Amino acid sequence: MSHVNWVVSAREENGSDTGLVGRIDLGLDVDELAKATDDLLSRHPLIFDQTQQLAIQVRPGSTDPWYESCYQEKDIAPEREYAELNPELKGTYFEEVVARFPVPLFRTRLLALTSRTCYSVHRDETSRLHVAIQTTEHAPFVFVERNEVFRVPADGNAYLLNTTEVHTAMNGARTLRLHLVAGAELDPSR
Repeated sequence: MSHVNWVVSAREENGSDTGLVGRIDLGLDVDELAKATDDLLSRHPLIFDQTQQLAIQVRPGSTDPWYESCYQEKDIAPEREYAELNPELKGTYFEEVVARFPVPLFRTRLLALTSRTCYSVHRDETSRLHVAIQTTEHAPFVFVERNEVFRVPADGNAYLLNTTEVHTAMNGARTLRLHLVAGAELDPSR
């Protein structure tokens, strides 16, 4: 995976390395992404069924394009089906952002984590790419079984997080943590 610069790895019992966090240099304009996000959120609420998500990519013919992919993985169509840009986002900075990735994305969403909250400990079916739009040093990502902590910086790059590992994310700050999160076919083994 020549696109990924590994930042954090874990040693397996067999001596091999597994990537936990890798950076993909995208050179995104974080201010422009924040502006596009503010514009989008002025038209569509981020609150959905006790989470704060909004779909950037949709399935063809979706009748609920902003929220259909925001349920838990077990309650939605296969993730890879959510691979088209939400039609309302054509011609926006979101279209440019999705196109900037060196691999096809699926199930891209805006995910917010409110202040002083934490996700339940879980694992996902695939790894996730995170682009921080708004964050602080008090909003870490934790690989629970690996005893590793990582903070995704708002630096215009994507971070591949091996979320097939048991993990959580927390926000101990008094401000919202906001990430663009996408699935992609990237193998974290090294």
